[in-house]
Amino acid sequence: MMKRTTAWLEFADRDLEAARKLSNYEYLANIVIFHSQQCVEKCLKAILEEHNQNIPKIHGVTKLYELVRENTNISLPISDEDLDLVDNVYIDTRYPGNFGLLPSGFPTKDDAASLFSIAKNVYQSTVNELKQT
Repeated sequence: MMKRTTAWLEFADRDLEAARKLSNYEYLANIVIFHSQQCVEKCLKAILEEHNQNIPKIHGVTKLYELVRENTNISLPISDEDLDLVDNVYIDTRYPGNFGLLPSGFPTKDDAASLFSIAKNVYQSTVNELKQT
C-alpha cells in the first residue's frame, strides 16, 4: 500500500475512533454522525489514492463512490441508500440552520449508531480490499 493511501486510512481510523468514543452520548450524536461521514469519505479517497486517481476536493460520498466504481475493481458493502444517507447528514450535522436531516430534528443516539455501523463496515472493507492490492 502506498504511503499516501496509508495516511488517508489513518485519518479515517481516527474519525472512526472519535465516533466510537463519543457514541454513548446522546448529546453528541451529531458529532458521531459527522465523524462517521468523514471516515467513509476518507476511505473512498484512500481507494482512489491507491489506484493513482486524482482526489477531488469534494465531500459527497455518492460521487466519490461513483469514481471508485469507475476506476477500480473494488466494491464495498454500502448501498446507494446508505450513500445518500451519509451524504445527507454531512452538512446537517455541522450547522444549526440545517436540521432537515431527520424528521425529528436532532439525530438520536440510535441514528448515530446506524451511521457509525456504516462507517465501520466501509472502513474494515476498505482496509481488507487495499491489503489485497
